[in-house]
Amino acid sequence: MKKTLSLILAALMAAGTLASCSDNGADKEAAETGNSTAGTAEAVTPEQEETEWVDPFAGTDFGGRSFRVSSSTDETDATNADMFIRGSGELNGESVNDAVYNRNQKISELLNIKFDFTEATYTMSNAESSIKALVVAGDDVYDVVANDIRSMANLSRDGYIHNIYNAPILDFDQSYWYTEAMKDCQFIEGGMYLLIGDYFTDALQSCHCLYQNKDILTNFYGSPDYINSLVFEGKWTFDAMIGVITDTKQDLNGDGQMKQGEDLFGFTCWGKWGSMIPFLIGTDIKFIERTDDGPVFCFNNERSVKILEKLNELFYADGAHSDLADASVKTLQTLFANGMTTLVGYNRLGNLANFREVEFGMGALPYPKLDEDQAQYVTSMHDTSEIGVILMTLPPEQMEYVYTVLEVACRETSRMVIPEWYENGLKVKYANGQDDARMIDLIHDTITGPFAVAYDSALSNFMLQTCFSTPLSSNNTDFASAYKKSEKVGNKGLAKAYEKFAENLANGN
Repeated sequence: MKKTLSLILAALMAAGTLASCSDNGADKEAAETGNSTAGTAEAVTPEQEETEWVDPFAGTDFGGRSFRVSSSTDETDATNADMFIRGSGELNGESVNDAVYNRNQKISELLNIKFDFTEATYTMSNAESSIKALVVAGDDVYDVVANDIRSMANLSRDGYIHNIYNAPILDFDQSYWYTEAMKDCQFIEGGMYLLIGDYFTDALQSCHCLYQNKDILTNFYGSPDYINSLVFEGKWTFDAMIGVITDTKQDLNGDGQMKQGEDLFGFTCWGKWGSMIPFLIGTDIKFIERTDDGPVFCFNNERSVKILEKLNELFYADGAHSDLADASVKTLQTLFANGMTTLVGYNRLGNLANFREVEFGMGALPYPKLDEDQAQYVTSMHDTSEIGVILMTLPPEQMEYVYTVLEVACRETSRMVIPEWYENGLKVKYANGQDDARMIDLIHDTITGPFAVAYDSALSNFMLQTCFSTPLSSNNTDFASAYKKSEKVGNKGLAKAYEKFAENLANGN
């Protein structure tokens, strides 16, 4: 998932078109070891410069066949896949929408297909059951479905999703596929079911970030870049954030009580469950270890004890507010836009578009590291981040067609849509300078594997909820007791899920 978009854009600028992308693993190794190949390439001859890239899909003709896409428009969630998959269906002068429209037109012409979009209004609570009902009924109505990762993970465990491991045509060496993230969601070698790539742009749009009010920081610290400096120095930790929360909170009306809408809070979020997830994932916690006998939990340790203690310290800090009177994302964003909180949580990178009208300096931030010993920041997807799947109702003889369209869709999204949204949208429209653009890059580049957000529900809510969210909700720091209380249930869920995935493979899926 740690793919650097600037590499894609550089390739576009250098070659005029994207012929291929470097392997994610190789990029990561070069970044970690410093053995970059930049500047070591052989000189390009005039003959090579004149060689034109030949599209391997040129001449493909599916005879006007429909490509049936179920695209999510769940109004209760923070972000959705639909705007990047379907768009408005016409040119309207909005740059991202027009890029989506032009991409769809290009794919249609290249492959001679027509897109058939269905706007699904499934919610977090009914997406799994609704899609399962389609499969049980044997209804072959979609070529690909985009919806919540947690629901799709459960369906893959129960055998309702096609296995894409070693799928022909899908080139997982290309960086427009988030190959490491898909591998992270494997329970068993040979079983890969969740499609995470640029075509399913909500994986990027819905990644978590904090937002900061820089005017408030200027008032308290004398600089709007106080937190930015901590981030870039590797010092943005739980302790540093707790310090900002307590430093900047103000009892504006002087009544001795902190009240929503009347006083200035240092940090505001919505509840403990969803708001806690990116803090927890941001500690770079490792939940499972994969062995020859299947995955085993590996987080019953002193680090988890410290994580729960710091979560409680932060959420219950003087100046932190998580119990909104009107619990909604809109209320949360209104409080921030009105200058009533220094930092705001439970927001996504795509939510930058909701703050176009704010009159103060603001910027995005990664979630804090547990401490300065942690090697890097980690950015989390949410359990409702929308990814793609191919339902078992799709006949095997149609898979090659679907793979072809998906491969081209991911490729063209990386060329036409992502640069428009990311470079010309987030980093130009909404960022306020070079450091803010650099911050967005940092958030983008540290999106990590989504195993926990994908499978916590499937594993009896043991990882995120039982061991962290539930004790946090009652200001309880006793991790050992929470783990021990549900350890048998968690291990049973893990073994059962592994058994089901193994059974799916044995049955040829």
